[in-house]
Amino acid sequence: MKTLSQHPSLRQAFKQQVDKSIAENRAATQSELPEGWAGAVGGFLFDVNQFSNQFKGNLGEGIVSLLLKFIPDSYILFNNAFIPTKIPGRLTEIDHLIIGPGGVFLVELKTWKGSFSAHRDRWQRREGNRWVAISSSPSSQSAYHLQMFRQWIVTEVDNFPEDCISAPVVFTVAQWVEATQCAVPVLHGIQALFSVLNNSPLRLSTAQVDRIVDAVANYRLPEPGNTPKPKPKPTLKRSANSAKPTVVPKTYTMTEGVGVAQQATADITQWLSSLPQTITVENVENDPNYQQIDVDLLLTTNKGQFKLEIKGDRWHKTGNFFFETYSNFERGTPGCFIYTEADWLCYYFITPRELYLLPMPTTREWFLENLDRFRERSTTTPIQGGGHYTTVGRLVAIATVRQEVADIRKIQL
Repeated sequence: MKTLSQHPSLRQAFKQQVDKSIAENRAATQSELPEGWAGAVGGFLFDVNQFSNQFKGNLGEGIVSLLLKFIPDSYILFNNAFIPTKIPGRLTEIDHLIIGPGGVFLVELKTWKGSFSAHRDRWQRREGNRWVAISSSPSSQSAYHLQMFRQWIVTEVDNFPEDCISAPVVFTVAQWVEATQCAVPVLHGIQALFSVLNNSPLRLSTAQVDRIVDAVANYRLPEPGNTPKPKPKPTLKRSANSAKPTVVPKTYTMTEGVGVAQQATADITQWLSSLPQTITVENVENDPNYQQIDVDLLLTTNKGQFKLEIKGDRWHKTGNFFFETYSNFERGTPGCFIYTEADWLCYYFITPRELYLLPMPTTREWFLENLDRFRERSTTTPIQGGGHYTTVGRLVAIATVRQEVADIRKIQL
């Protein structure tokens, strides 16, 4: 097996990213200690713990890197490979990235000792006669790597066969491991990994392997000021009367709007957190990176990570959705429905607690193609200090959307 490396700048950038996270965790650890302990003692304990975890990981990875030399010569190995995530400038690390005729393997290595069990990516370890939950799910982490690698590599390699990727978690020294219905394969022992690689059917040609290897080896973070331009926002056709939107006698205060949005976010977050397949629900409403693409929540499940936009509505009796085309007509600001990059729009009627999950961008594309079929309406919101702004949108019958757009789901919370 041939071992290749990426550019050193990636490791340096990732180290800076990790150091920042460690510093934040270190400060949090110190703040939780009793008064008078938060100085050198707290920092020392935290640093020892960090060193111990790092040493265990490096020791295990070194052993497996040595063993991986026995894999056939037709495979290429990248140790500690770095790939981009959905957040600009942020990387994630794959323990061992193996590329060859049998496919692409994103190996998550675990040198945990003891006995472990998992069902649907919820992990436990055995302590004496009882099982204790593990907050960090290795199979979810590996599933995340798979999702990030797939979304990146299809932009680098034309006609990339997405079904050739696997992201196994390998427990090398655990005494006992049992995993059911996890998002990725879970293997017990390094020999199990050898077996998978040696018995994999031919999935990639030599030319395809070379293109994937080149993409990984030559990847660089964009230089400051040279970040990729954002994708163009969907265009909105303006009807003949769009310059003068029809104003209905509805005026909302800022407080009312914020209250509806907060209740919608709280109810949906609580519901998502209760689902057995949910791993984490992260609120990113205040994150500038996600505000730019109008995403409110990041949902991680055993199927991967999804971006969600939340729309709260009080007017359930109308039987309509209100799809925003302009959030501020006076300034020409497009509505969230037009430019959100969410995977799902969570449209929530707060009084009956009815939630509709609308697939994006499928629903938006259908809406723009049929824009002239729907009545335009607008509402006004007073601005503190005087004046107002106008929100413009279209009333779209819920029944029509459910009939003409596939995969829409209705949930009663």
